[in-house]
This record gives sequence, structure tokens and C-alpha cells, in this order.
Amino acid sequence: MKKIRVHPEIRQEIAKEFSVTRQTVDMSLKCVFNSDKAKSIRKRAKELLIKESEKIEY
Repeated sequence: MKKIRVHPEIRQEIAKEFSVTRQTVDMSLKCVFNSDKAKSIRKRAKELLIKESEKIEY
């Protein structure tokens, strides 16, 4: 099953940014929804995960 796993704080941030509920974000990240907004939510989640990963020092 395809899904994007993100921390609850990031989910909340995305919900606020897109003016949607956490449930909408969750369903979008689990690829249950496939609307343009859901695709934008997944794209934003990926951007935030990349940003978060750049904070990791080796």
C-alpha cells in the first residue's frame, strides 16, 4: 500500500496550510483521495520531509 508517513506536527501544519481537516490530510497521504488538492498535499508533505531530512548531520 502506498502512503507517506509524516510526523503528526507536520500533518497539522499541512492541514492548516491547505485549510482542510487532519482526516483529509491523512486520507490524502494514504492515497485514498486522488484529487488535485490531495496531490498538492502529497507534494507538500514530500517537500517538508526533504526539508526535515536536511537538518540531519552525519
